[in-house]
Amino acid sequence: MRGTAISLLVGLVCGLIGLCAGVWFSPHLKATDAGRWMKSVESKLQGAAAGSNSDSAYETYEYPTIKWRPKPLSDAPGGIAQLWTTYEWQDDKHQAGTMNYRLTVFKGHDKGQIEVQLLDDKGFKITQFNASDFHQIPGSSDLMEARDSHPCTEEQYKRVGDYSIK
Repeated sequence: MRGTAISLLVGLVCGLIGLCAGVWFSPHLKATDAGRWMKSVESKLQGAAAGSNSDSAYETYEYPTIKWRPKPLSDAPGGIAQLWTTYEWQDDKHQAGTMNYRLTVFKGHDKGQIEVQLLDDKGFKITQFNASDFHQIPGSSDLMEARDSHPCTEEQYKRVGDYSIK
């Protein structure tokens, strides 16, 4: 009887410590690659309707490829842009590399250049690039696409949590 009571008490204490640790570390765990991947899988399992209501900045996170959620264009009414990125290493030790991107614009403006800022989870700028080599997508008058690369380190790429379009 005494052994059972001690076991239950130890189990209760360990459970409370685990619960507190989970609450304390959960914001940090969501920012890791595994946390982002889990959010991506969760949105896929819930279906398209439930996944579209997510507060996540990406649709799919399959590192190193990220499909970001569409963003509205501020200077083109009804216009939206969506970014896809992937990271390619230039050496065997994964010290240097480039981020390849594809920016698709629907009903965009005719400026010919869009500034994309990559932001961390708190909204601070990590890096930026200008997408300027837009091509019309065949069969559509409203869709344009730009593909290019941007030099950045893998550490910077892993820290990206959102993007903005100007």
